Amino acid sequence: MADSTILQPEGLEQRYERYKEKIKHFTIMNDIFMRNVLKEISCTEYILQVIMNKKELKVIDQTLQKDYKNLQGRSAILDCVAKDAENNFFNVEIQGENDGASPKRARYHSGLLDMNLLNPGDSFDSLPETYVIFITKNDVLGYNLPINHIRRRSNETGEIFEDSQHILYVNSKKQDDTELGRLMHDLHCEEADKMYSNVLSARVQQLKETEEGVKTMCQELEEIYNEGEQSGFLRGEQSGVQKGELKKARETTLALLEMGMSTEQIAKAVNLSIETIQNWISEASF
Repeated sequence: MADSTILQPEGLEQRYERYKEKIKHFTIMNDIFMRNVLKEISCTEYILQVIMNKKELKVIDQTLQKDYKNLQGRSAILDCVAKDAENNFFNVEIQGENDGASPKRARYHSGLLDMNLLNPGDSFDSLPETYVIFITKNDVLGYNLPINHIRRRSNETGEIFEDSQHILYVNSKKQDDTELGRLMHDLHCEEADKMYSNVLSARVQQLKETEEGVKTMCQELEEIYNEGEQSGFLRGEQSGVQKGELKKARETTLALLEMGMSTEQIAKAVNLSIETIQNWISEASF
């Protein structure tokens, strides 16, 4: 009976009401909301201008939530890959979990960018400057700094190894009275009128306070809900979740939580224990 209450025809209207309440509390640190904010390219541009400390930076193209593959066919969905007017490429990732921003994950993202930016027959020298930027909920590296810029160096000379790869960790806990600190404040802010940036504020206001924006967000949340249903998670059709599927199950769990489902409903939907669901929820940020 529990499943039928979730999937009954009149549930759509009820879900939309739950979505609207959850949308009010979304911040840009939320993956679903972030990708909708960044659909407005000026928001991506502003974030990069602040992080790179480069007011003149101009984003001319970007892709959101694209599946990038390596030579073995393994892939990763990168949140945002932007290109500026100087042919530099930036992979911007919002990470609420420490393991999602590990050094080796940063290395993997850098490699994926290179493999997808070099065309057959191109010289290696034509590889562009790339920046993998992790904006993290916690101080992942533990240095208590607002930003860490990682480059390879020679152990013997201390000189930078000029491979044109950059990895940046931005600690969103540092919300001091600097331009970067104010940006971190804005990324955690639920209300548009309390944000410092006019660019971000206008976009957040559009998505949260206009009929068209709220409709767009509700439709996206409903798509996530339906994807979960079709995959069998909501119907409990799987007898267990294989190791390789845990990441998908976790993403589905957090998405369903945002839609207003209880811990018990989510546990039944993804066919995992309530304790596992509670642990995932306690680690997450909404």
